[in-house]
Amino acid sequence: MQKGLQSDMQELLPLVEHRMCARHILANWAKGWRGLQRKNQFWKWAKSRFEGEMKINIDKMKQLGTAKDGKDIVADLLYYPPETWCKLYFRTDIKCDSVDNYMSESFNAWILGPRHKTIITMLEEIRVKVMTRIGQLSQFPKTWLTNISPMALRVLEINIKKSMECNIDFNGERGFEISDWPYQLTVDLRNRTCSCRDWMLKGIPCQHDLAAILYKKYEPIAFVDSCYSKEAYLRTYCHFLQPVTNMKMWPVSNNPYVAPPVVNPMPGRPKKVRRREATESKRYGKLSRKGVDMTCNTYHGKNHNKRGCPLKV
Repeated sequence: MQKGLQSDMQELLPLVEHRMCARHILANWAKGWRGLQRKNQFWKWAKSRFEGEMKINIDKMKQLGTAKDGKDIVADLLYYPPETWCKLYFRTDIKCDSVDNYMSESFNAWILGPRHKTIITMLEEIRVKVMTRIGQLSQFPKTWLTNISPMALRVLEINIKKSMECNIDFNGERGFEISDWPYQLTVDLRNRTCSCRDWMLKGIPCQHDLAAILYKKYEPIAFVDSCYSKEAYLRTYCHFLQPVTNMKMWPVSNNPYVAPPVVNPMPGRPKKVRRREATESKRYGKLSRKGVDMTCNTYHGKNHNKRGCPLKV
């Protein structure tokens, strides 16, 4: 089913880059290879930006595998084409280096209320939410302090701090050698390239590029890709949804009436929240009290609460 869907998408959209969510790949692969070390090493592999970095991460992954049952930890992971989930193979003209699909997860959480209602009510509530959201986001650039988005500015500031740890050598023309242990990378400011590929993938200068930019006393914001600019943002949200009347004011149609399908209630309570993996962090709701010592509110004793306090009269 998955292979057929991939081939169909490739046939319908041959010029579009096809990526897979690394978090879902990890969930499937980790069923046979559990452990926090393997999980962390998987993410290092997925976020490898150049070939040398990926080879090191593959070698470290091999050390975490066992051959007792005849399985190969790397071969099992390569069942999922790395071209779809590893940064090394991503195109650099898209300016998006995301390896997961949190955008869809965020949208599903955003429409959690409407999506369990009847089809017309659901679509109407989503339409109103989107219409309001576009209107709010179109006003957001008025709060920007610079011509680039606050997110891009924050990444730029973090990379500027990291650039202070890099050593730089200039060839006198346009080439720079940046030493960032354990790698030595090259930067070309004219072509806006870095051998770590982070600048080309994201469109925001990495610490290596910023070391060269600050060495030449250029303005770092000028080297941020135009997709993060205020003009590009306003073009994205310049198409507004127009308000519409409700169903009671719609004209009567002469088309045949379409009856809704018969609803067959399934056993059990319907699930409204996605079932999370055991190792997946919980990012919403009340924080877990796991690991917190129980304290009595009356006498402030440990390992009991006020209901079971031995000093209670």
